[in-house]
Amino acid sequence: MNRKEYLDFLLHTIKSAKPASGGTVVNCRCFYCPDSKNPNSAHMYISIPKEETDPSLYYCHKCHAAGLVTYKTLIEWDIYDENIAFELINHNKKVLKSGKLNKYMNKKRHIVQLPTIQDNENNRIKLNYVNQRIGTNLTYDDLTQLKIVLNLKEFLKLNDIDSLTRQNDIIDQLDFNFVGFLSIDNAFFNMRRICEEGKLIKSIDKRYINYKIFEDTYDTSERFYTIPTRVNLNSPDRIKIHIAEGPFDILSIYKNLRKEEVGIYSSIAGSNYKGLAIYFLEQYKLPYVEFHFYPDNDRQGSNYKLKRVADYLKPLHAPVFIHRNTFPGEKDFGIPINRINEKIMEI
Repeated sequence: MNRKEYLDFLLHTIKSAKPASGGTVVNCRCFYCPDSKNPNSAHMYISIPKEETDPSLYYCHKCHAAGLVTYKTLIEWDIYDENIAFELINHNKKVLKSGKLNKYMNKKRHIVQLPTIQDNENNRIKLNYVNQRIGTNLTYDDLTQLKIVLNLKEFLKLNDIDSLTRQNDIIDQLDFNFVGFLSIDNAFFNMRRICEEGKLIKSIDKRYINYKIFEDTYDTSERFYTIPTRVNLNSPDRIKIHIAEGPFDILSIYKNLRKEEVGIYSSIAGSNYKGLAIYFLEQYKLPYVEFHFYPDNDRQGSNYKLKRVADYLKPLHAPVFIHRNTFPGEKDFGIPINRINEKIMEI
């Protein structure tokens, strides 16, 4: 790979990109999370290979999205270039032969058990939090069926996971003060804080925290939360793929708006609609689909970005719909049905 050409490509195609560490990495705004409120601040770093067998890796210091840069990554990031893609394909073949890619190519689907939720005061508080957020009457059994975990430490103990990826005091606070949504590959929790801000260790005193369950997991491309479902690939009807930004958004969409209608329901934990759409098409080879996107109203430029996603999907002749909550004062769908006024637009 021509190192200079690759560096110049990233700097000229990513609007927020700038060289760092003497040009050995590129610093830019994250493609997977909102990054900083300050538009001049950026948390993602993309490494420039020094040797023929060095991989190009990306990592966000804010949301911890990480992985290998491939031609598919360029498509997700909407910076695809045919020549650079060809270079990456050939370069990654060399890296693969060297063995340096092994830990990044390990995308095994972990088999885990979900603990039976015990009825106690803290779990009742968490269950009530979930139900009040979206106006439902879910039970403990419902949460388990939805891959929602109330106690991180019980989950780790049940699955004999002794190697913790955070310090013990942080694990204690995540266990007591967060509700966890298990990722599609069972390797991560997207955890929502239920207590007031200012009561926790600073590093986790945030609305959402991603917890890596297995120490040897490096790739985060399947870190998103998807509601367990079954679809009939032989059905003459299109498979509806519903994609929202947060786990409570997609939970309310599934329960309140669509009334558990058959389909795929997934949350990005960010705004990478294109990447998730590509994932379902390529990973599951879905033949006949339509997409339903539910962006937050405060996401700048979301209409333009979703139009770009629709343009990418156009060769598939797959209908694309944007859903907005136009209820006064609300910005998303992660709320009870009586505060949702759904407006749907096909693009």
